[in-house]
Amino acid sequence: MKKTTLLFLSAVALGFTAISQCDSISIGSNYTISADQQMSGTYVILGDFTLEVGTTIFVTPYATNSCGELKIYANRIFIYGTINGDFAGYDGGAGGLRGSLVTSSTGNELSLTECNSSDNAGDITLQNGFAGMAGAGPGAGLAGMNGTNGTGSKQFCGNTQDDAGIVAGPGGAGGGAGASYGGVGSVAGNGGSGSAVATVVDLPISNPSSVVAGVGGIGGASGSVYGTAIGRDITLGSGGAGAGGGGRSFGLGSDGAVGGKGGGMVFLKGTIDVQIMGAISVKGANGGNGGNGGNGDATTDCCSDPCNGCDERTFSAGSGAGAGAGGGAGGGIFIETEGTAAIGGILNANGGDGGAGGTMGTGATCDYDGGFLCGSQSIVVGNGQNGNAGGAGSGGRIKIYTPNCKPANVTATISINGGTGFANGATGTSEEVCGYAGIGELTTSLGWNLYPNPAHDVLNVQIISGTTESTHELIIYDAIGKSVYTEIMNNSSTSMNIMDFPSGVYTIQLLNAKTIETKRFVKY
Repeated sequence: MKKTTLLFLSAVALGFTAISQCDSISIGSNYTISADQQMSGTYVILGDFTLEVGTTIFVTPYATNSCGELKIYANRIFIYGTINGDFAGYDGGAGGLRGSLVTSSTGNELSLTECNSSDNAGDITLQNGFAGMAGAGPGAGLAGMNGTNGTGSKQFCGNTQDDAGIVAGPGGAGGGAGASYGGVGSVAGNGGSGSAVATVVDLPISNPSSVVAGVGGIGGASGSVYGTAIGRDITLGSGGAGAGGGGRSFGLGSDGAVGGKGGGMVFLKGTIDVQIMGAISVKGANGGNGGNGGNGDATTDCCSDPCNGCDERTFSAGSGAGAGAGGGAGGGIFIETEGTAAIGGILNANGGDGGAGGTMGTGATCDYDGGFLCGSQSIVVGNGQNGNAGGAGSGGRIKIYTPNCKPANVTATISINGGTGFANGATGTSEEVCGYAGIGELTTSLGWNLYPNPAHDVLNVQIISGTTESTHELIIYDAIGKSVYTEIMNNSSTSMNIMDFPSGVYTIQLLNAKTIETKRFVKY
């Protein structure tokens, strides 16, 4: 874990900007969690927060009415149990569909599985597997590409010679890439190709249409890394792309599975103290498997002559399988205190693994011995290819802000590994940023009141002593130090409309040519 020393020479904002999907709750006393429960959004606690031993908080997954993140602001924070934000981040992409259609330009679709228009030649096309969807989030894994169709000819009953039909297998779709956050997720593997291989002995083949195997789709590309290694930003892990579907043959294959969800986000800000002896986990989920390829087979004997050999059937080869889905990226953990820190336990922001590739479709066989009059024939139609694995998700980001970098501050076991898959996802980032002075390090003799606090619609400021200056600048900051309100005060008091501010903790700074002072307030 790299330690980076920063010194802020002026007041820094320690509020936050609430996400619209997240609720914000203000609690005016100590708050203790002693039973397992789901939580999400922002909790502004005017006392201490304690998570007891043996108790788990499950961060509600990202969805329409829940944000996949948990923010806690308190005087002191004690984590003795577990905060579980695994798989609570951005969604993985849907899996791709299997190939299902059988088409024919000569109207012989039924000839794949039964005797149809046996005295006429014709062509048959089998549908490829389809790629899944990209994951969600700024570093989402991208989807692969569709496979291609397989083509061939049906059987034909002639006056002097019967010809067997062979239809090649289509290709499975490419896999979903792993998602990125603290590092780069890996690319996905390709889908498996279908087979056009046929080993024949003394068997005439119908050939009005070429026997061409479908090609497996190319695997998806990885998403982009986002966020910073030591900045005050923290967010959710992105989702991996969905797996590819398998191709059609005599039998149907299967659909690809969904991509892995990203890890959630946990933000803890203790003004006086933070102690962690339990665990905080925001792992990305593993991607699902690729779809299986459809198995080949043969029709029954379709001609009326007494020699019911292999030449009276249409044989289909095995189709290619889809490649696996991408793993989700690890999420974010942000821990900060202006006072003392004792951060042990386990901090885990690992990425998810890529899903396994689907299983190939098998081909058909025939071995016929009709004796002296009918002779012997044989055919072995090939198997398709297995799909490759999906891409792996990267590790997330862990950031710890403390006033002093002492060895005893951070003793936690930290995991930010990328997942495994077609290739491994990159490791995320973990930083302890120390030398951070925090809010309130600048104190002066300026006397002023801020009321009501908490406030809902109107916030009042009144200067009561300590300055001969007639003009003051008033600035309100959000979580990342961005100014959200500025006013030049020419009088000793002012009232501000904060009705449209998101609920939470803000920082207000009052300064003039000689003095500067910072306070906090809660908007509920």
